[in-house]
Amino acid sequence: MISKLISMLPDSDPSGDDFESFFGDAEPLLLTKKGTLNKLKPGQSKPDRDGSDWKGLDGTTFVTRIGPDYARNKTKKPSKQAFYSCEAVDFLASRRKIPNIGRYFDLGSTAEKKKTGGKNQSCKAVPEVFLIQFQIPDYAPAIMTSQGDGEGYNLIFHYRLTDKGRKELKEAKSGAAKLFIRFLQAIRAGGGPQNSDHSLYLRPKAIMRLMNHEELGLGFVHRKICETFNAKPFLTRPEHTFHLAPDNSYLEIDIDVHLFKYFQRRCVHSFRGNFNKSIIDVGITIESQDDDEMPEQMLGACTISKFSHKNCLLVAENEETALPPVTHNS
Repeated sequence: MISKLISMLPDSDPSGDDFESFFGDAEPLLLTKKGTLNKLKPGQSKPDRDGSDWKGLDGTTFVTRIGPDYARNKTKKPSKQAFYSCEAVDFLASRRKIPNIGRYFDLGSTAEKKKTGGKNQSCKAVPEVFLIQFQIPDYAPAIMTSQGDGEGYNLIFHYRLTDKGRKELKEAKSGAAKLFIRFLQAIRAGGGPQNSDHSLYLRPKAIMRLMNHEELGLGFVHRKICETFNAKPFLTRPEHTFHLAPDNSYLEIDIDVHLFKYFQRRCVHSFRGNFNKSIIDVGITIESQDDDEMPEQMLGACTISKFSHKNCLLVAENEETALPPVTHNS
């Protein structure tokens, strides 16, 4: 079925707008790690304008695994409230991928400092800040190989640990809380998926729901794809990279769409003209497999509404701060 859909996919959906690439001769904003005042502020790109919007979700509208014996029973129910809440969204454009983009953001929230009175109320084993970056190519996908890098968009969700989430993770009574702490310990010990094939590295799972597909007037092929895959969880392996700050202040997961399978890249590319009309719920969790890891619980969730690539902020890295390319295990 998938191979048939691939052969039928147009370069763009006829229901979408004509898509004009963002990239031209504009000079990018050079990113820097030096000095808090020179760093980007979460939400600085202001993607929520010209009819665009975003809203944090508490995760309870996502249906996740529960035990006992999920492998046999396949039982799911709404997730408990997510451990993290969304505090900002950024939509950036870049001519090359930017791994560990959290390095370039001032992640110390003034509002959070006021809320806590400047006191450190953190759970030491768990980062206060959690970032998800989707790295989305702007160029047409090739059949035989992945270009791997080039012009594209960086959709970044900034999450902060909730008071309830902090308490749950500190107590570590639930299966999901224990699993997330083990996941962090594996990253801390291994240094990232490019250095290890630890089984816990394979567990991050994203859920994406196109909420207004009936309003978009999608063509036949995109309707079939939506019917088949909408709201279906998918493991982000192996096209993800983890970045845990040395001081444990933030965890970042980069999901590299540049390296997705051809069918997935072709779907994303052909849907671009509809993105500025779409309302999409995005959530992330760590996949539970055994009964002692149940029930699953969302790490964070957010809805984005009618984001336009024309509202992107063009950025680039300085050569001195750029990280070497990450190699992914297959």
